[in-house]
Amino acid sequence: MSKNGELPKKFEEIHSKIEKAVTPYITVKIVMPEGVDKEEFLKLENNDEFLQALNGFVKRWLKRSIKQSRKDEAQN
Repeated sequence: MSKNGELPKKFEEIHSKIEKAVTPYITVKIVMPEGVDKEEFLKLENNDEFLQALNGFVKRWLKRSIKQSRKDEAQN
């Protein structure tokens, strides 16, 4: 019986590794802000507009981070 339980888990691990190799991604935990409706907050996980906004934020963050890194390297 334990074999059957192990197979789906092993499959999921392998599937995740392949998916990350083909299309890298990260999983981020965002704590629900105080005073927000729980249902509305949880809907954000599948909201394409929200996900696109996060994607844009990540691009700006990385661009700024890389720029700062290069600036720091140039000063050393």
